[in-house]
Amino acid sequence: MKEQLKQIKQKALNDQIPIMSDDSIDYIIANLQKYQCKSILEVGTAVGFSALSFACSITDLKIITIERDRSRYEEAVRNIEMLEFKHRINAVFTDALEFACTEMVDALIIDAAKAQNKTFFDRFFPFVKPRGIVIVDNLDFHGHNENVGLLTDRRNLRQMVNKIRAFEDYINIRKDLEVERVSIGDGMMMIRRIGHSFNFIE
Repeated sequence: MKEQLKQIKQKALNDQIPIMSDDSIDYIIANLQKYQCKSILEVGTAVGFSALSFACSITDLKIITIERDRSRYEEAVRNIEMLEFKHRINAVFTDALEFACTEMVDALIIDAAKAQNKTFFDRFFPFVKPRGIVIVDNLDFHGHNENVGLLTDRRNLRQMVNKIRAFEDYINIRKDLEVERVSIGDGMMMIRRIGHSFNFIE
């Protein structure tokens, strides 16, 4: 199975499809295990590499993963079937802004259109269980977040970076949330509610 994951990863890299770095996946898996997460909603499937990595590492994990690009979704479905994870990974072809979540999850992972981080968070955070976690990937956006002042001639990119920074500001000023920002992969943030014990009964 590890060899198949390597093949999926290499094909994605060859096809220039953005996937999570190994460090990012390791960080997420460590926290899924730490907080005993059994269910995930992932926004941004790509070709299924991250979801499959999580499922391979945590044997009883159930995942709903959303992808709006048809070719990537279809490849993800093939990869999920190849590794025989259809019973644990439900890939959904839709725009996340149109996805109607109907169940509570232990973890929300946001790794999709960066300008929509706040929209995705506000839409799906109510479906994260009180003791659950949210992980947002690619906050550094290839180093542009730190150097937004240098993007004077790249208006669209500057606007996207400003939206990423505005999302971070929005999260950081909320008094009900505890935030951990880490320089792993392309920058990640883990968010938890303040005031909930992690006794896994809630």
